[in-house]
Amino acid sequence: MHLPSELPQDLRHGPFTVAQARSAGLTRRRLRASDLVQPCRGARVSALAGDTLLLRATALVAVTGAVVSHLSAAALWDFPLPLELQNIDVVHLTCSPGQRAVRRKGVVGHQLILEPAEITKGRHVRCTSPLRTWFDLAGILGPDDLVIAGDFLFRRRNPLATLAELDDFLSGRTGKPGYRRAMRARALLRTRTDSPKETEVRLLLRRHGLPEPAINVPMVDASGRWIQDPDMSYEREKIAIQYDGGHHASPAQRRSDIFRDEDAKEAGWRVVVLTQSDLGPFAPGTEPRAVTRVRKALVERGWAPEPSRRRRPTDADGR
Repeated sequence: MHLPSELPQDLRHGPFTVAQARSAGLTRRRLRASDLVQPCRGARVSALAGDTLLLRATALVAVTGAVVSHLSAAALWDFPLPLELQNIDVVHLTCSPGQRAVRRKGVVGHQLILEPAEITKGRHVRCTSPLRTWFDLAGILGPDDLVIAGDFLFRRRNPLATLAELDDFLSGRTGKPGYRRAMRARALLRTRTDSPKETEVRLLLRRHGLPEPAINVPMVDASGRWIQDPDMSYEREKIAIQYDGGHHASPAQRRSDIFRDEDAKEAGWRVVVLTQSDLGPFAPGTEPRAVTRVRKALVERGWAPEPSRRRRPTDADGR
């Protein structure tokens, strides 16, 4: 049986175009061999590579010269996205005005002016920068999801940008599509988050009239000894809010959480532990349990909501 010849060294890693293959001396018969697959028209890759977004995007960029953008760039940067927008098969590609938007099966083509700073040239593929990607998401995501994605930019570990960089970026986008939505979200963005759920809880509490908690501020005892960095907290009332996701269900993590909370309680703090089930209402027409539990803790620690201000009647009201 005739076996396919080995690929040249520079074509073994990742997709390559048919033009590159022909320049390397590969014949049409070689390109039809069973050890190669076609991730998109005009490209080939090893059949062992698997089908991933990065692989398909790399092949498409190599063939079209476009830039990966929008939801596809968000996925490559690992932005937290709503469940219904995850694992989408199509690839978003952006071309500059003057070039035709890419029209291919499995591709959503865009035409946008991208500044050089808005394009990140990675080791495998060119895609929009984190800031540009977030700005493009303003036309796709709802208000809360846009804030969650924005907080991801400024996460505590390995942030992708700073607030100053975002403000500088937005200052040059006045009047552009998505600008107003981005500016509304900008007012709610916070730094140093560890998870999308921290942002979700914070927005939920704000929406129901509770004060905004601080994020990952160190908790110390009377002697100044560090205890922990609670997910969210009210320092004046000494209330810590912890969101425990699925990974907290393991026995080892549960033991760690118990010690964590006991240390906080010994220092005079009240700990409110929330899970996914607390983010929805207990029954139709009721407020989410997270809001009820945090409000109860605040009130018991002396907090009182500010009295609502009535609008003074004007002459126009009596007309």
